[in-house]
Amino acid sequence: MYKNNSKDKPYYTQRNNHIKPGTSCNVTSMIAGLSAAGYPVDSLVPEGVQPEDSLLRYIMTDAACSRLWRRLDPSGKIPPNEWHDVLAYGCNRWLGAHGIKRNPVTFTQARITDVRNMIDAGGAAVVSGVFETVTGKINHIVCVVGYDGDDLIIDDPWGDFRDKYKTQQGNDIPLTAAQWSEMLKPVNQGKKWAHLIAPYKKKEENTEGEAA
Repeated sequence: MYKNNSKDKPYYTQRNNHIKPGTSCNVTSMIAGLSAAGYPVDSLVPEGVQPEDSLLRYIMTDAACSRLWRRLDPSGKIPPNEWHDVLAYGCNRWLGAHGIKRNPVTFTQARITDVRNMIDAGGAAVVSGVFETVTGKINHIVCVVGYDGDDLIIDDPWGDFRDKYKTQQGNDIPLTAAQWSEMLKPVNQGKKWAHLIAPYKKKEENTEGEAA
């Protein structure tokens, strides 16, 4: 069985982000997940502004996100967008600031079946793991947009992990069940930390929301 919720939708790469392109896999994957789940992310921002830059700027400047970040990281050593709790909270608040009030992102522990169920419902998932590059292993975040038989389908904002990111295009990359277990965090455990993104329903959009 095959299902891909990002079919005919944009591929988002962090490499062309204006803000922190080297470390914005988190917000870029969240935008990819929202897009796959049907959220009109590109129409929420002014022309010429990338939604992943808008989301990152929001998380870095929103007072409520900052309060949560400071509770989690009083010393401020790790940027707010790199805290999963702040990322999910900030994403929901960013949508709310643009008139979408549902709070569709839930940060939780999920089995591969939970992710597939969310895909079947029309949503997506954002997951983190340890990926190999030509220079060594990195902590990285990708978006699950579908599945093909037993394999998941991911949109990877940095490129194709299968050749250690020599290929910079990461649209619709297969991720096997074994790789789910071995690469995603916590490694070699059935449940993984995941941002489950519920599908968009147009009636939930408030057209009075302002782009920022």
